[in-house]
Order: sequence, then structure tokens, then C-alpha cells
Amino acid sequence: MTLIIFVIFSLFFIYLSWKNLLWATAFIAAFLPFYLIRFKIGFLPMTLLELMILILFVVWLVKGKDKKLGNFKYPIFAWLIVATISVFVSPDLRSALGLWKAYFIEPILFFLVFINVIKTKKDLNLIFKALGFSALYISLFAIWQKITGQGVESLVSWSGQKVLRVTSVFGYPNAVGLFLAPLILLFVCPKNKLFYWLLSLLALLAIIFAKSEGAIFGILAGLLFLGLSLKFWRKFTLIGIIISIFLIFFTPSLKNYFWQKATLSDFSGQIRKEMWQETLQMLKQKPILGAGLAGYQKAVIPYHKKSYIEIYLYPHNIFLNFWSELGLAGLIIFLWIIIKFFWKGFKNKNFIIPYLMAAMFALIVHGLVDVPYFKNDLSMLFWLIIGLMEIQHEIKE
Repeated sequence: MTLIIFVIFSLFFIYLSWKNLLWATAFIAAFLPFYLIRFKIGFLPMTLLELMILILFVVWLVKGKDKKLGNFKYPIFAWLIVATISVFVSPDLRSALGLWKAYFIEPILFFLVFINVIKTKKDLNLIFKALGFSALYISLFAIWQKITGQGVESLVSWSGQKVLRVTSVFGYPNAVGLFLAPLILLFVCPKNKLFYWLLSLLALLAIIFAKSEGAIFGILAGLLFLGLSLKFWRKFTLIGIIISIFLIFFTPSLKNYFWQKATLSDFSGQIRKEMWQETLQMLKQKPILGAGLAGYQKAVIPYHKKSYIEIYLYPHNIFLNFWSELGLAGLIIFLWIIIKFFWKGFKNKNFIIPYLMAAMFALIVHGLVDVPYFKNDLSMLFWLIIGLMEIQHEIKE
């Protein structure tokens, strides 16, 4: 029965892609969490998201008229080369190949289709609607969890009290913030309709209910970046910064809270500092190649001293994540991509550019304490944001 359902869905998506590549691209943007639906084709593990990407790319190769690679082609080529090398550095070849196709190959395939298919403001609006739809159902499900108490992950807080954190469609609370935080910065664009502002509010509620502090600080950083980037809001942003500093400095509870977060002196921060120390010790021994894809957990074992802290999949810092997984060259290429992204942004005067940069800035700030790339939907979202930047100079009315 399951096989029949997947065959029917595949036929549907082949038909949709053949009839309209734009709508198929938007469909993927609307359902990035479809990576949660997993199956096998023979011995090959697959997700529904991966299946859609591969179908879309093949149809585009056969039918698509434009085949441009875009201005990011050189860092992309380098990115894929380094990712491929990291597969063979890994102590777990099978897992590394899975990450290689899910986090590097498939997002790039989608990126190539994206920058060739999106040509007009009407096309761009469709993509925004698709992303808005994804944010809507993810946020509403999280809010429903909060209201009903259903599907809520119960954790023991560090003060000894239980806390409830929503997870929405995902498997853990921080995934809610990692996905929604960059989208909020896109949706606050003033030319967007009231619908997107309501979406931003719902998404923010979902993040608050998930208790994703990293996402909240990422959003604040993105809004600060946005306020300083937009001439009209610059004065008000600076006034707001001064008032905020004054309130924090003269309010003991706020001062204590922000000091704990800034110095990572709370329990969550201590865990991250311990992870980063262990990671840096490991990278001193493997500075060039790192641990390889899917190799971090095994590579860090000799340096893991605190038994009460689990060994996570990644070191929860965007720069250490890439250094560990892709080696020093991978970290440098990541920085190349980010610098190129912001360089293009500062040279382009399109009204949407500051919001794209703010979304990426929020992602990076959140990434200082989390893992905003190494996940199927997040790697896709990362390259979708870059794709939106790439096409801005070509968008027509």
C-alpha cells in the first residue's frame, strides 16, 4: 500500500514538473518538511523531499530552456569538491554519502533549477506564498501543541522544574526556530500584505512556545541589521538600541539575564562552551580535513571529558560545524559564499535585498549556538535564500 502511494505521488509530481516547472519549484518550497517522510528504493534510503528534488531536476534538464549556473558557480564547484573529499575522510562512508547527497548535492540541484525558473515578480510572489504556507502549518501545529499539550516534548529545566517545548512537525524544539526565524525576516518586508505580518506573528509565537532562545536572538539581530540598513528606520533603531542598553543596565533581572546569555554562563551556554573546547582540541589534531561528514561524534570521543553531556551530532556553532564536517577548506568556502552573498546584497538596490540579508544574518547569529545548515530542510532553505539573492538583478515586472 505504501509503495502504491509513493508511485502515485511520484507520477503526480512528474506531471506537475512537466506541465509547470515554476509550480513544482514552489511546491517543494511549500513542503520542505517532507524530508520527514522516509522510505527506501531497494537498498537506497530516500525521503519524499529528495524524490521531488530529483524529479524536478531531471525534468528541468530535459525541458528547461535556460541552463545558467549563476554567479555562485565557482564557490559551488569548490563546495561540492570539498564535500566529496569529506565523504572519504569520514569513518562512516554510508552515513557520509547520505549527508553528501541530502545536504550538498540536492540543495545545489534545487538551487540551479530555482535560479533558472524564477524570472518575474509574479514568480517571486509565488515562492513567497509557498514559504508562507510552510510557515503557516508549522506555526499553527506548534501553537496547537501548546494549547492542547499534545505532542509536546517535556524536559527537565536546569532549575529542576519541568518545561514544555513544542516541536511542531519536527523531532525537537530548536528545529522550529531554525526553520522559522529566517522566514520572519523575509515576511516583514513592508510591501508584503497583512497576511505575511500575521504569519510573522504566528511564527514568533511558535518560536516562543518552542523556547528557542537562539532563534529569538537571531531574529533580534536580523531586525537590528534591517533597522540599520534601511535609511528611514536607522535613527529609530539607534534610539531603540540606546534605550535598550539603558533598560538592561539599570534593570537587575534583565542585566543578569543578558549577562548570562552573553557570557554563556547558564547551563545551556556551559554545555556549548564544553562542546566547543572539545571540538577545538579535536581540530588541533585534524586541522585540515576535520572529522569528515558524519564523523564528528566518533572523532571527538577522545576529547570528551564531561560524561553528563551527550556527544551531539555537531558542535553547535556554524563555523565549527563546517570546519569539523568539511575541513578547513570547507570553512573557507562557506565564508566565501557568505561574503559573496552580502557583497552582492550591498551592491543591489532592490527593495527586498535588505530583508534577504537580514534573514541570512539571523541564520548566522542563531548558528553561533546551533546547527542551521546540517538538516535537509535547513540546507534547502539556506540555498533558497542565496537563490533569492542571485535572481534579484534579473527579476522583471
